Amino acid sequence: MSHTKDFDIKRNAILDCAEQLFTVRGYEVTTVNTILKEVGIAKGTFYYYFTSKEEVMDAVIMRIIDTELEHAKEVLNNKKLTPIEKLITSLFRKSETVEKKVIIESLNEPNNALMKQRALQRTLEVLCPIYAEMIIEGNRKQDFSSANPLEDIQFLVAGVQTIYDLSSISDAKIEVNIEVVLNTFFHVLRIDESKNSKEQVKLLLFQNM
Repeated sequence: MSHTKDFDIKRNAILDCAEQLFTVRGYEVTTVNTILKEVGIAKGTFYYYFTSKEEVMDAVIMRIIDTELEHAKEVLNNKKLTPIEKLITSLFRKSETVEKKVIIESLNEPNNALMKQRALQRTLEVLCPIYAEMIIEGNRKQDFSSANPLEDIQFLVAGVQTIYDLSSISDAKIEVNIEVVLNTFFHVLRIDESKNSKEQVKLLLFQNM
């Protein structure tokens, strides 16, 4: 077994364990020592792969982001889809596995607030540039008229995510209204309604949620 392959196997073992602990116990209460005990490694071995628990957290998040990035790139290059179909298909994609769904749901737990924040940050930094390419394509085909594709999609993603998170609080008086979300997307991206019916886009949205 090559040194690189062995390195990746051990690193992924730490990440798999940490991901499980963060999901079940929460990031805040999980310590490096807890991870060491569960994986069965010495502290020196842990620090050979990671400099801190926060770096482990970031790596766990990036595994999810990388999967979404790969999917978004495939959608971007799919010539059968229109720009709006590419955007909706990427933004509102269903969780493909139970494990991924559990991880995403766990981000809403109080002990995972920092993970939630970091996940949004990485989404804006890594995924939104790909979404912006879809908007640029829409501009080129005159389906959209977004003056600032990257800034517009970052604003929309951050705004919708924040509203969704706030609405999930038990005593919240905030609701996620699909019509409002859709209207905001059409307004911010200046989507040509003569080419993209809101009803058709709403149907596509529900199919992907």
